[in-house]
Amino acid sequence: MSFFHKKTADGASQRHPAPVSRRASRAGTFSAGLTALVIAAVVVFNLLMAQLPDTATQFDLTDSRIYRISDTSVDYLGKIQDDVEIHVLADKSSVDTRIVRFLSKYEDLSPHLKVEYLNPTVHPSVLNKYNCEAGTIAVTCEKTGRQETVPISSIIGIDQMAYYYYGTKTETSFDAEGLLTSAVDGVLNSTSRTLYATQGHEETAISADVTALFKKSHVTLSDVNLLTAGGIPDDCSLLVLNAPVKDLADDELTMIEAYLSQGGQVIYCMSSKDGDRPNLEKLCASYGMDVAPGIIEDPQHCYQNNPFLFFPTVNTQADAASGLADDATLLFYGSRGMTIGKPARDTVTVTSILDTSSGSYAVVDENNAVQGTYSVGALATEKISDTVTARFTVYGADSLINQDLLGSFTNLDNAKLFISSATCGFSDVSNLSIDPVSLAAPTNTISTGGIWALLFIFVLPLAALITGFVRWMRRRRL
Repeated sequence: MSFFHKKTADGASQRHPAPVSRRASRAGTFSAGLTALVIAAVVVFNLLMAQLPDTATQFDLTDSRIYRISDTSVDYLGKIQDDVEIHVLADKSSVDTRIVRFLSKYEDLSPHLKVEYLNPTVHPSVLNKYNCEAGTIAVTCEKTGRQETVPISSIIGIDQMAYYYYGTKTETSFDAEGLLTSAVDGVLNSTSRTLYATQGHEETAISADVTALFKKSHVTLSDVNLLTAGGIPDDCSLLVLNAPVKDLADDELTMIEAYLSQGGQVIYCMSSKDGDRPNLEKLCASYGMDVAPGIIEDPQHCYQNNPFLFFPTVNTQADAASGLADDATLLFYGSRGMTIGKPARDTVTVTSILDTSSGSYAVVDENNAVQGTYSVGALATEKISDTVTARFTVYGADSLINQDLLGSFTNLDNAKLFISSATCGFSDVSNLSIDPVSLAAPTNTISTGGIWALLFIFVLPLAALITGFVRWMRRRRL
């Protein structure tokens, strides 16, 4: 550091620092340069981040996870080879922001997807071009020449009863993914199937929600009375017997047996109501499924201490359940049980899909209950030819797709298993039946109680009380 000298009044000399203007100038230059460098780095960083897709820069923090796209759509869209355009025929500013954001994330799933907004007020000709009304999403594929439409109003479900009686719009579901993926598949794949549900035996009607799931996989649902129709329709791809209270007539049993012998596919969901159904039990036994008398209770895997309401264990190795996770949650109520026996023919192979615990019982009455492990869902297959395989799937209860049960527990995989069972036998049909995301408050469903209930209800609260009491006593002595 340089100094200069200045004499005082008595002639003494004092040393003083030299002026610091030059040093301050250098420091200011360095500070300005560093600031400019930081600003440039931030600008470059923002430019790079702007090039990333929304899937990498936006996170779904909503309670319902409406922006989380399932692996089903991710895998399917990642494999498409033809260009698909999604035309939103509405003013973008008028579309629900949740739908706009979802479409942005959805578009990023494939380079073959393109989303565009066309305002019919500005461009009225688009309504004639796509032959639909304003407020519609038109999905098109130039290569196939096909078009599917999705009303924007159908994406966010409304509680119709609450709106009708009280005039309040309560949102219930968000179905953008399911509707869009189905529409994309519809313009790329022209295959469709027809499913028939039997009538005339006091069957439980298949709910509108399950029917809508079938529609997403391009499966049409119709009813048929086998006796009045004179047999199973020629275009029947799958026959469903959903909880028939009355037994099959002898002629109907013969029809179903003949249908299966030709490679047909049948799903039978048993009824929990009392009644003798010897023909239905005979059909099950011929495919290696012996129906146990009584109703199944499973105290080890029950819900809310009700042993008749239980969680079966899923065998994900079975093709019908291959799309389910190992920890999938299924809930059965009033189910019948089966034991896997010897089929009538060596060409039949039987696989259990759903099992109870070893501590379950088949309860006939208070004095008649047989303990054991029971199957409450099984699949029998029989190879008819090199290209044709018959499939007979049996579930012990209609609660698999019971609307009251599914409406009370929105996190169940019951419907997913049923749809998978119906579509996995078709090589030309994609199982794209994606459930709508519930916007209702979720219900916690703990599939195994026992030790966990003991831990959270007694052990942890008691430990917290003891710890608090000990700390209080120590502080009191200080």
